[in-house]
Amino acid sequence: MMSYCLYPRLSAERASAQRGRLLSGDAAFDASLLEESLTDVSAFPPTGGRRITDEDLHRLREKCTAELGLPWPSGVRTDDELDLRIGRVLYEESVGSAGEFGNAQVWDFLTLILLPDLALERFPREGKGAIARLTGGNRRHVFQRLWRRWRVFGADIVQARELTEDDYVALLERRLTGQNRTLAVKTVREIQNSGRSGQSRREFTRVFMRQLVQVSGLVEMGDGEPDHLDALFMHVGEVTERALAGG
Repeated sequence: MMSYCLYPRLSAERASAQRGRLLSGDAAFDASLLEESLTDVSAFPPTGGRRITDEDLHRLREKCTAELGLPWPSGVRTDDELDLRIGRVLYEESVGSAGEFGNAQVWDFLTLILLPDLALERFPREGKGAIARLTGGNRRHVFQRLWRRWRVFGADIVQARELTEDDYVALLERRLTGQNRTLAVKTVREIQNSGRSGQSRREFTRVFMRQLVQVSGLVEMGDGEPDHLDALFMHVGEVTERALAGG
């Protein structure tokens, strides 16, 4: 959907009730509930703008559910592959309306009303932290975390599938890299160029991010001067390697 439009919100009270319904065992999509929720007085903000229609939402749902029926590269569905597919659909949907997708109540609506069965398909209700997975604005949210990956890192990095879940968490949890694509992408390159894997990679990322945050409090980290930024990242990389080597 390329033109800006308003997406429905789900009030905290209705979200809590619907979340309880899903976690108690009823995860089926209910078209009548969707229609009812769209007519709720709090569904849309009292501002100008084109409101997304019932037909548009059904179309979004069809795109997401269709991903479950497509052939899988290995013949077996994996969580990583599902995350990639659903994340792509949601990101493409948000183009032109990214501000709406930054709203926690919009994610409550999309997850609890439009895509409840897909949400629990990805994270069963018996899993640890199920409430967080279904709460808009939470960093562990089943769908919002996927959208943020595409939003922050861009299609090339996400589709390359070189970042681990730990990498995504480390970069997106910090405002410095979670809200600045240039810094996020440069940090990804540093992680990749380290040539590390497993625990060694996690430790490198942890120390690198700590050093980067410290430097950001002392010098300007804007992306207006590429050479300056390159020099800063080189310095952070060198300090990180020394720290890891015990120097």
